[in-house]
Amino acid sequence: MKPKMKYILLAAALLIISGCGYTLVTKSDRPYTSIRIGKIINNTSTPKLQDMLYDALASEFLKRGVTISDSSDFSLEGNIYSYRLTAVAEKKKYAAQYEVAIKGSFKLKDKNDNVTKEIKDISSPFIESFESQDAVNSIIASKEQHDESAMRSLAVYLVYELTLSLPKPVTSEHSPK
Repeated sequence: MKPKMKYILLAAALLIISGCGYTLVTKSDRPYTSIRIGKIINNTSTPKLQDMLYDALASEFLKRGVTISDSSDFSLEGNIYSYRLTAVAEKKKYAAQYEVAIKGSFKLKDKNDNVTKEIKDISSPFIESFESQDAVNSIIASKEQHDESAMRSLAVYLVYELTLSLPKPVTSEHSPK
């Protein structure tokens, strides 16, 4: 490919991206650069969901350049209140495929404990389903793996809502007088 053609393709790609609402987000555009993940309450009968979500949130924040710090001015707290495992397909009168659905509500708080953003009734945006094998052990292992996957999906969506949908921070040099 000729060098001139590369520049034309690059320019065309940039025009398309800029016209579709996509934008680059820099560190200065984020509402915060660190966060404390506070208490996540699991009000379901399924154990360890809060631990899975905490790990998924920490990982997702770090991927987006937000550090996890106990001394952060912002904290995230949440409540997992619904966990549903539903058989969606059967084979020879036995459940052959299951669906995992998880819901919760979360609050982003500032250093004065004021709620900056509240997200109610959030659920994983994708259906996590898995097929069962003959052995009970493999069903349990698949269920746990898909519980973690559902928590990762929930964390991705939650972190997106808490970082990209909040207004750009006001700094002293940009603040109105």
